[in-house]
Amino acid sequence: MEQLREWYKKCSDGGLHPEYKKSLNKLKTTELTQEHIDFLCEIICSKKHFWEFHLTHLEILLLNPSSKKYDLKSFYAERIARSRRLAIKIFFIRGFSQYASEEELEPIMKRFCNNLEKNHDYIDYEYILSTPGLPYLVQNYGYSCFETAYKKAKEEYAKISSLLRGYFTLNEKFEQITLLPNEEAIKRMRTFIEQHKTKQ
Repeated sequence: MEQLREWYKKCSDGGLHPEYKKSLNKLKTTELTQEHIDFLCEIICSKKHFWEFHLTHLEILLLNPSSKKYDLKSFYAERIARSRRLAIKIFFIRGFSQYASEEELEPIMKRFCNNLEKNHDYIDYEYILSTPGLPYLVQNYGYSCFETAYKKAKEEYAKISSLLRGYFTLNEKFEQITLLPNEEAIKRMRTFIEQHKTKQ
């Protein structure tokens, strides 16, 4: 753990130091100790980094089966309440679902659906609708509140300009999968910006 913390200190606000990234990858399959759990939760709660940095640490808790030995229900509940970005909130909900009943999740998902109606960053939907997001919750739990949220997310996603959709997704291991060649992505974004300028 001392070495892990040393590598962590070498990370920038938004980026992972190569050695630190290797260490995190090992934690996905390592038997997690209370010290590991405390460290990961500490970084996830840190205000120093961007939400993407937090997600890199959160995915370890979600993917490593040994994390389930620890009672993280209150941790996930607090992060759900504090997180404004829906792209990461959905994964805190996934963590909370391991400990919560359907009745406990229903009001949370109702608020989540209400938030989906607001003008969120189009990128959020790529995370929400990715394999480890709402599809995972629907498939593994089958709760109606998850199915309702999934339907709502797809409806709101469809309202977004086609020029902003489908750039990437996440696979079941939280690995980012590029769906568009870089040239096509740049072309689409330029077209969207030009169209937006015309409307102003």
